[in-house]
Amino acid sequence: MRLTLFDPKPAAATPSGAPSSAFDTGPRSIGAVKMLRISLTDRCNFRCVYCMPADGVAWLAKDELLSFEEIADIVRAAIDIHGIRRFKLTGGEPTVRRGLTDLVRTLRKIDGVEDLSLTTNGHNLQDLARPLFEAGLDRVTISADSLRPDRFKTITRTGDLAAVLRGIDASLETGFGSVKINCVMMRGTNDDELADFARLTLDRPLSVRFIEYMPLGHSAIGGATARVSDDETGPTGGCGAQDRGDVFISETDARRLIESELGELIPVDRATEAGVGPAIPYRLANAAGRVAFISAMSAPFCSTCNRLRLTATGVLRSCLFEGGEVDLKPILRGQSRSRAVAIAGAMTECVRLKPDTHSNHGNEQMSRIGG
Repeated sequence: MRLTLFDPKPAAATPSGAPSSAFDTGPRSIGAVKMLRISLTDRCNFRCVYCMPADGVAWLAKDELLSFEEIADIVRAAIDIHGIRRFKLTGGEPTVRRGLTDLVRTLRKIDGVEDLSLTTNGHNLQDLARPLFEAGLDRVTISADSLRPDRFKTITRTGDLAAVLRGIDASLETGFGSVKINCVMMRGTNDDELADFARLTLDRPLSVRFIEYMPLGHSAIGGATARVSDDETGPTGGCGAQDRGDVFISETDARRLIESELGELIPVDRATEAGVGPAIPYRLANAAGRVAFISAMSAPFCSTCNRLRLTATGVLRSCLFEGGEVDLKPILRGQSRSRAVAIAGAMTECVRLKPDTHSNHGNEQMSRIGG
């Protein structure tokens, strides 16, 4: 069944269960790392209100970005020395990086890559889903925060919901092992649509994941819902609504909203979920797909963190919010001997710098971290 633009329905439990012991491996051991998230670019064709200001941010120069060859070297070191076998390509918006399909094909050929996935806004997927699948991409996650065209445009500033829905359809039809939708929950912006998102899972094999709003970098969430004075800024340059709590909606409240319309959310065995991320899965009765929650603010999962992040400029980052940064570029562009060992050593050092628990506000622009 194809996804189409539809009229909104009028419009919302218990705390989520803890991850299984298989995922509780501790934050500061390199042996705990199961995934490397790789940002390919800081550029994006959207200007989402929680990610960047309306006039955008200064894009990085092309020569500051890692080349595909450098990315492949990092992947090989992660596999050969640390046994990290899962990799997610992110941005910015990764589909705006020229040659993405070629990169996927290159990474797929590296011995030891067990899972290769992509997080995207979906705008270009109608044309790219099939080529990416044939190049070796296993899974795709599409970010979408509204199912109402006008509201979607307000949140993204430049996005076309119809194009994103066509991208989701193309991904489902292509045959990816998993197709997920990420929805950032924002009180007063899209909390009246949470049941509509969950309803998508009733007859489609989608996993809709609801993500608690996380203030990062120069976001401007107030622009989507309310007038915020020019001098009202939060600690990271975003609007003060972040601090007032006007935007945040917890998993508990979100589950209540969904269950009030669609009935009980039934827990699902985490081990059956694609990927090794922090999402806690549920399903509606007799649903073809799943609903999941990522609750980084109300229930931080730092003790079970199992990932590292690589920025588009080659900086390893141990936490989405803050701290633990190690620059790989001097190794990649200045060291010819024992490069793999040096890369692996940097990963080990980066993991040691993980915070016990992340702070309430991130210190870097989301578009440069890779989410």
